[in-house]
Amino acid sequence: MTTFKHFLITVLAAAGLALASGCQHIPLDTAGKNIGAFNYGEFSGLFNTTAPVVAKTTHNAIKQLGLVEVAVTNQKFDNTIVCHDENDLEVKIRVEEVNSRQTKLRIRWGKGGDLERSRQLYGLVDQAIGGK
Repeated sequence: MTTFKHFLITVLAAAGLALASGCQHIPLDTAGKNIGAFNYGEFSGLFNTTAPVVAKTTHNAIKQLGLVEVAVTNQKFDNTIVCHDENDLEVKIRVEEVNSRQTKLRIRWGKGGDLERSRQLYGLVDQAIGGK
């Protein structure tokens, strides 16, 4: 019975560590006021504008990165864009209006996520929106 208890404790500890390590908070500006999140392979960040503005800017950033759009779902407050990169990895982008003044951009690059490439796409969108 003690072997089973050790096994059970080990499995529970590993599961707890896996759950705790699944989320990272990412500072998106030098002041640390804008913070993004990387949860289980999905990067997300907020913009202080409407969903149509973020969606249009995201389409332009996709073209700049050379991604190929394969599916687009446009709704007034919720857009989903599915692309493929040069390695044929699926990139799923979701633009959701949280309220009338904020929009969340969610990016999953491949099945496991790619933080650096997701941040690169987010940075292009942020730069374009900030420059307006």
